Order: sequence, then structure tokens, then C-alpha cells
Amino acid sequence: MSRLYASLFYQKQVTEIFSDRSLLIYMTVVEVALAKAQASVGVIPQEAAQSIETICTAQIVEQLDMEALVMASEQAGNIAIAFVKQLTAIVKASDEKASRYVHWGATSQDILDTACILQCRDALDIIEAQLGNVHQTVLAQAQTHRNLIMIGRTWLQQALPITFGHKLARWASVCKRDLARIGQMKPRVLSVQLGGAVGSLASLGNHGSAVVSAFSRQLNLTAPVCTWHGERDRIVEMASVLALIVGNLGKMARDWSLMMQTEIGELQEPAGNGRGGSSTMPHKRNPVAAASVLAAASRVPVLMASLYQGMVQEHERSLGGWQAEWLSLPEIFQLCSGALERTLNVLDGMRVSPEMMQRNLECTHGLVMAEAVMMALAPKLGRLNAHHLVEDACKRAIKEQRHLKALIGEIEEVRQQFTATQLDDIFRPASYIGNIQEQIDAVLRQAVGAAD
Repeated sequence: MSRLYASLFYQKQVTEIFSDRSLLIYMTVVEVALAKAQASVGVIPQEAAQSIETICTAQIVEQLDMEALVMASEQAGNIAIAFVKQLTAIVKASDEKASRYVHWGATSQDILDTACILQCRDALDIIEAQLGNVHQTVLAQAQTHRNLIMIGRTWLQQALPITFGHKLARWASVCKRDLARIGQMKPRVLSVQLGGAVGSLASLGNHGSAVVSAFSRQLNLTAPVCTWHGERDRIVEMASVLALIVGNLGKMARDWSLMMQTEIGELQEPAGNGRGGSSTMPHKRNPVAAASVLAAASRVPVLMASLYQGMVQEHERSLGGWQAEWLSLPEIFQLCSGALERTLNVLDGMRVSPEMMQRNLECTHGLVMAEAVMMALAPKLGRLNAHHLVEDACKRAIKEQRHLKALIGEIEEVRQQFTATQLDDIFRPASYIGNIQEQIDAVLRQAVGAAD
């Protein structure tokens, strides 16, 4: 992606993890770990592994001919073949004997898959930390605004009163679930790949399993029970969890952008010099962070489709399905991290308007309290009779442009059941928010591990 657009949608650290230079560094780390693992079980000489480790530092990337790698990769079908040739040549220039053991017994996919897993692990650490920050921030906001009454909306229409804290608590709850998903999947998906040409590690004789175990310890990754060249569920599971996170962030962004509409005005994204402006309309305050998050939520499902399609692979190693991951997976990580960064910015600095929330509660002249009136009358008149009575009053309120409470107060059946003071209480939005406060308390307890 161009740098101009990357600044809108990505996050710098995760973008760097998936850069060309970083990929080559990760591949170098994998080759060194492979040599050390093989030396530890006697497959290659210790001296060779030590020499490979000494020569193959992160700085070795500066010695690689990037243009030659690009040209050779086009012919070879992947970057690893050209990379190993150059890496071997660099080692050979310093230690000809050690160069014989570079990439011993591995296949290109082993190196690329394991390097990819290392990239994913480091990117997941960043994303997990970002998500944790979003979680803590929205929890604090839920506590702050737990008593701030606003209108709840269904089908984009005013429905019943809620509190802004309850909306925020729901966002916090989904963040907690996403954090749990990341933690649960890590041991399962962060696994080395080492199988050789067809997954049998025949080139390592009877040392294959021992090398895999040592290799995983070198990289602090899980050792798989068997190779997974053609089974891509680990990659897809990681991406799927990220897609869930992005989708959940998209829901939040949709909410806050709707609350920012001029006619609603309940929220504003943080202010900043030039932020949210229009090239022609000086008065505009556009939801620019929401636009970025929603764009990510629109893009990621498309990228996920290619990963799901790529799971249907042929035999021991595939043609095309694996390669499609190289394009989709990095972008999913970058979009997820970028969306988290922008969501945190909004949650941390959003401007809340209690006045507009109150205005919007009152704009229907009491109609949003119709259910509360019906439920108060139902035990006395029967639910169906109460429903008809209140429904008729609502129709009259709309037609006559009067407040529903005034019309309800004129109905003889109601006056026989409720005093004016009791009717005032029924029409008080804060009296009809159900168990919202208990739900908020449960979310806050769950955040500190006091509840499942």
C-alpha cells in the first residue's frame, strides 16, 4: 500500500513487522535456529552451527542483493529459494565448511511458514496490547457514564432508554472475549513448520522428531505433532480472530459515527488541528477515525475469503492457496492494528454531550416511554387491554402533537390507577432501564477476573 494511504489505515510497528526487510530478518532467524537445533541433536557439527549463528545476524540483510532476490523470486516461485542461495554464499565467504549445512534438510515452505509464524507472534503481541488498552479505556468510560441516560435505538429508530455506560459496557465485554480468543489460540497456532519436501523429514534420517522439538525450543514456539504444509487452519484461525476484532471495532465505529450525525450530536471524535475538516465546507467535523475503522471492517472480510478458499489444498504441498496468504495475511494484521489504534484514540478523547442525549430522549414527546406505561398498566388492566389503550394514546399524541404523558393522564382508567406523581415517575427515563446497572457491574467484575 502507498505510504499516503498506509497512514490512514495501518499501524507503523505492525507494518514494519511485515516489511520486506523484516521478513528477511525473520527468515535469517529461522535458518540460524534450524542450524542450532540440528547441531544440538548431532545432525550437523556444532562448529558449523556456531559459525552460521555468528555470520547470520540481523545485519546480514544489508549484504543481500534485494534486486537480485526480486528477480530470482519471480523465476523460483517464492523468496526462500533465492534467499537461501544468497545466505549460503555469504556464509561460504567466511566459512566454506559451515556453508554446507545452511538450510540442511528443510524445504522453502518450512522457512517461510516459520518466519510467518514469528511475524504473527510479534504482531499479535502488539495487537493484544492494543486491545487490552482499548478494553481498559472503554471500561473506564463505562464506569464514568454508567448513569448517563440516552435513547436506545433499534432498526435505527428510537426504542427505549438505556445509559451510555451500558453501550460502552457492551463494547468492553466484546473486547474481553476477543482478548480471551487471542490467549486461547496462541499455543495452538504459534507452531514451527519443519517437514522437508513432503512432510516426512526423510533427509534427517531418524533425527526428524528430535530436530523439530529442538527447533521449536530455539524459537520458543509450539512443536506440532505433525507437519502442516497443506493444512492451513493455524493461519486461518489467527486471521479469523483478527477479523472478529475488526468486525467488533467496526460495530463501535458505526455506533459512534451515527451518534456524531448533526441531527443527533451526542458524541464527537477528539478535536485536532485540521482533523475531520472538509475541503469546501468549513463547518464540517467528519468522523475520520470511524471512516478508517469502517474501511478496515469492509476490507478484512474480502481478504478472509481468499484465506478460506486457500484452505482447499492439493496433497502434501499446494499450488496457489499457500501463496495467496502472502498477500492477505499481512494486510489483515495491519488493518486490525490500525483499527485498534484509531479506536483507542476515539475512546480516550471522545467528547460526550449529555445535553444532546437529553434532547433526543425528549424529542418524541414521551412516546419512547409508551412501553413503560403499558407495563405499569398491564397488571391492573391486562396486557392486551393496556397495549390497546396506550397505542391509541400514542396515535393521538402524534396526530395532536401533544406530549404522551398529558394524554395518558386524561384517560379515566389511568387516573383510577395512578396519581400524577406516580405517572411522572413512570415517564422518568431513568426508571425504565431494567438491569443495566447490574450488567455494567458484571462487566466490571469480569474485567478483573471476578466472574467468568
